[in-house]
Amino acid sequence: TDERAQFVVEEHGRGVFLYRKTGEHAVETNSGTGKRMYLHSTAAGKSILAHLTRENVEAIIDEWGLPAITENTISNREALFDELEAIRDRGYAFNHEENIEGLHAVGAPLVLDEQGVIGALSISGPTHRMKGDWFDRELPDRLLGIVNELELNIAYN
Repeated sequence: TDERAQFVVEEHGRGVFLYRKTGEHAVETNSGTGKRMYLHSTAAGKSILAHLTRENVEAIIDEWGLPAITENTISNREALFDELEAIRDRGYAFNHEENIEGLHAVGAPLVLDEQGVIGALSISGPTHRMKGDWFDRELPDRLLGIVNELELNIAYN
């Protein structure tokens, strides 16, 4: 995609960037390896939350809250649960400037049958490139294919 890709896991109710790769056209942000972030404000984080139990998500919200990182961040509990249901239905999450103004992202969870969700992969870029059919359909399809390959590699290696 020539954008930025990152792999995130949940640890103690926060997201942790485990890996990041930037493409030729990627924008730099402060999301370096090891950095922690709120799960509810990113595509990868929402993908993870969508595959946790409601009780686990409630506990994370009770511990960390739902701070509005930008004006687009979901900061209402029931709105978040509605969004998590939509993510489960379609298989991936969007971030429409919810964590960084001017940045869109799409994320998909890595789920293994016995282990549940182990993390999420997301691709992000500036809003002027992350739009239209490319962002809404093509990029999610490509991302789901990559996640499927990762799940198979992890399960059978």
